[in-house]
Amino acid sequence: MTSELQHYLTLFKDPYNPLYYSLFFIFLLIVITWLIRHKIFIPVKKQHEIEKKRLEYDNLLITTAFSESDPNPIVRTDAKGNIIHFNKSAQVLFSLKEGEKINISLVAPGLNYDFQNEIVNGSNIQIDWSLNDKFFKVYFYGIKTLHMARIYFVDLTERKNFEKQIIESEKKYRSLSFYLQDHLETEKQRIGLELHDSIGQNLFLIKIKLNASAPVNEKQITALNDINLTMDRTIDELRDIMFDLRPRALEELGLFSAVSMMSDNFSKNSKTVGSIQYVGSPVRLAAKVELYLFRIIQESLSNILKHSEANEYNIQFVYSADYLKILISDNGVGFDPDNILNLKHYGLLNMSERIKTLNGKMKITSSNHEGTSLLFELPYEVT
Repeated sequence: MTSELQHYLTLFKDPYNPLYYSLFFIFLLIVITWLIRHKIFIPVKKQHEIEKKRLEYDNLLITTAFSESDPNPIVRTDAKGNIIHFNKSAQVLFSLKEGEKINISLVAPGLNYDFQNEIVNGSNIQIDWSLNDKFFKVYFYGIKTLHMARIYFVDLTERKNFEKQIIESEKKYRSLSFYLQDHLETEKQRIGLELHDSIGQNLFLIKIKLNASAPVNEKQITALNDINLTMDRTIDELRDIMFDLRPRALEELGLFSAVSMMSDNFSKNSKTVGSIQYVGSPVRLAAKVELYLFRIIQESLSNILKHSEANEYNIQFVYSADYLKILISDNGVGFDPDNILNLKHYGLLNMSERIKTLNGKMKITSSNHEGTSLLFELPYEVT
C-alpha cells in the first residue's frame, strides 16, 4: 500500500505527466474562447447594432426630409401616442404648433391605437378615417427599433367627392330613365286603346257588313271568303300588337299569367319552343313593377329570337320569402358576357339598367355554343 502511494506521488511530481498537459490545454482553450467572445464577437455584434440603428436613423432623416414636402399629412408618435414630429401638411390639418407636445387622440379623434403594443409588434395597419368634411386612408407603421410610430394620412376627399358626384349622376340618370319609361308606357297604352276602340272596332264592323251582304255568284263567295281570311289574320295581328302595347292580362291576371300568354304567342309565331314554370306561391306586385318586369322579359324573348339561334327556351319564376327570381335560359349559340359592348348587345344593357331602377340585379351566364341564362333578382319591398 505504501509503495503504491509512493508511486502515485512520484507521478504527481513528474513535470512530464500527461495530466499536466491536458489541464494546460483545457485552460488554454478556455482563455482563447473567452478572448474570442469578449474581444471579437461581442464588439462586432455591438458595432452591427450601432450601424443598424445609425442606418435606420439616417433612413428616418431622409424620410423626414421627403415628408416635409409631402402634400399628405404625416406624424410620428412615441409609445404613448404623443406627437414627436409632423410635417407641414399635418401642421395645417391638425393646427399643431412647433414644440407642442400633444397626444394624437386629441387632434385626431377615432385613432385609438394601442401604441405600445403596435410599436413592439412592428404593426402595419390601414383604416378609413374622416375629419370634418375630409376623408383619409390612414396607414399606421410601428417602428420597433426606434420606439415610435409613423402615421401617414392619404387624402381621399377629392376622390370621395367625385364618387358622390358619380352616384348622384347615376341616380339622376335612373330617375330620368324611369320617367321616360313611364312616359313611353303611357303612350303605348294610349295607342293600344286607340287601336282597340277605333281600328279594331272598324275592322269588326267591316267584317259584319261584308258577311251581311248576300253574294250573287260563286266568284263573289270565293272573294268574300278570301276577304274574311285576310280580315281574321289582320285582326289577330292587331290583337298581338295591342297585347304588346297594352297587356290587359297583366292588369287582370298578374305577371306570371301575362308572361305565359306572351310565351305562347312567341312560340306560336316562331320555331322556338318555350316552357314556363313557377316555384313557390305567386305574389302580385305593384302595377308599375309588374309592367317593367314584363317589358324586361319581353326584351329577353326578343333577343332569343333575334340572336340566339335557339330552338328551346325556359322561363322559371321563383317566389321566395323576400325575393322574386326570374330565370330565362335557352340552348342557343351563346356569347361572351365580358364583351357585351363590342358585340353591341344594347338590349342586355337596357335590361340591366331597367332592373337597377327597381333595386334589382341581373346576372348573365353564357358561353359559345352552350346557351345563355339570365337571372333577375328583385326584392319585394320595392313593390
